[in-house]
Amino acid sequence: MRELWRGNANAWECDELGHMNVQFYLAKASEAVAHLARLAGLGGVFNSNTHATLVARQIHIKFLAEARPGAPLFIHGGFTRYAASSAELTLVMRHGFSQQIAATFRLELDHVSPHEGRPFDWPKRFTERYQSLAIDAVAEALPRGITETASDQQISLERADELGLEQIGMGCFSTAEMGPFGRIRSDVLLGRVSNSVINFQTGFPEQAEYHLGRTQTRIGGALLETRILPRHWPRAGDAYVIRSGLRAVGPKVRNLVHWVLDPQTGRPWWTSEGVAAPMDLDARKLHQPGEKMQARLEAAVKPELRP
Repeated sequence: MRELWRGNANAWECDELGHMNVQFYLAKASEAVAHLARLAGLGGVFNSNTHATLVARQIHIKFLAEARPGAPLFIHGGFTRYAASSAELTLVMRHGFSQQIAATFRLELDHVSPHEGRPFDWPKRFTERYQSLAIDAVAEALPRGITETASDQQISLERADELGLEQIGMGCFSTAEMGPFGRIRSDVLLGRVSNSVINFQTGFPEQAEYHLGRTQTRIGGALLETRILPRHWPRAGDAYVIRSGLRAVGPKVRNLVHWVLDPQTGRPWWTSEGVAAPMDLDARKLHQPGEKMQARLEAAVKPELRP
């Protein structure tokens, strides 16, 4: 695997859980993707004056070891498959000195025109360089708690109402969140959900209990794995609402599904599924709910819910 990025977890990238927020894992991975594209002969595919770019069709991430403020990190990886106008790649983020895996990323990318998003074939220079950048599948990066089934094709605001999905976030996208072609950056797909999940009372009732003063145990929600499916790419000024529900609950983890929707049209901007667990912020370990809390969670499960 080629080294594609090296840096650290900045203090300002860390959140109330005391470690790097999930959005910045994906931001650093995006830099690694850009470097891999250059090695593959694609030049500056994320430059504003380019004639071709890469757009994510699916993103899968596993968070395997937290990165505390100042932690040195690096990313290496390569391509695992390509077709006429698409490719799959795997990235591995490691701690700089111990080599411990912090996170893995599997991305499906389309080679498209920058403004229209029209797919077109890879240039010859890419196919000539592909083999030197190809890697075998990385076992640690394979899905664990998420089944990559077909996505739900009936997602809408109306259906969210029918399913009784909780509204956990809303707002408008800013120009600071846009990439070079006016589309939202891929790291924001994760960041907007991360910034809203504190409101997901059905999914994390333990956090609500703390904020209501009913318990002294400080609980946060730790994301362990996620699959993100972009559907339409918002632009600056577009509004969104996030509707969420529980898909499954186990003794320690729970599967959360988020639909990020356009409140004007009702259509989805993107959807995601996450495997998450409550974390005791003082003990620095995962928190296992009691019997009553577990029963409350299980009663809220919507097994038909899909990203």
